[in-house]
Amino acid sequence: MVSVVEELKGKLAELAARLEEIKAEALVLEAQKAAFATVIKVFDPSAVSQPHAQRKTSTRSAPGRRVTDLLKGRDVRRGVLELLRDAEEPILAGDLSKQFATREGFEAEMDGISGNLAGRFSTLLERMQQDGLVRSSGAPDGRRRLWEIAR
Repeated sequence: MVSVVEELKGKLAELAARLEEIKAEALVLEAQKAAFATVIKVFDPSAVSQPHAQRKTSTRSAPGRRVTDLLKGRDVRRGVLELLRDAEEPILAGDLSKQFATREGFEAEMDGISGNLAGRFSTLLERMQQDGLVRSSGAPDGRRRLWEIAR
């Protein structure tokens, strides 16, 4: 049984690495595409449409978009459960989000978005509470909640 789990973990790591490669390649291709569009526009301004001019603008704030981008492709739910399982005592959503950022390696990118990230974690924790995975209790300040794994 252990060997099957280890094989699955290895395959998951391979898939995650491949996905990162694909994302990096996509960024390179987007840059090349933009360069070609720029050159074509020099010779024939009517030949290339402006794709970003046609995009619908998002109503989400810049910090909200940054949080979404940072969490994209990450198994946040599983990460939250692992952090709660390892915690020695109940923890605030904000502290949990900081621990997650540290573990995932994007703590340096947290400037200006820590509140948004904590809010996103709070929402996730509330949904997980409805599913019976976690439970909360009031924090000493009376405004926030402490979270722990439902045992």
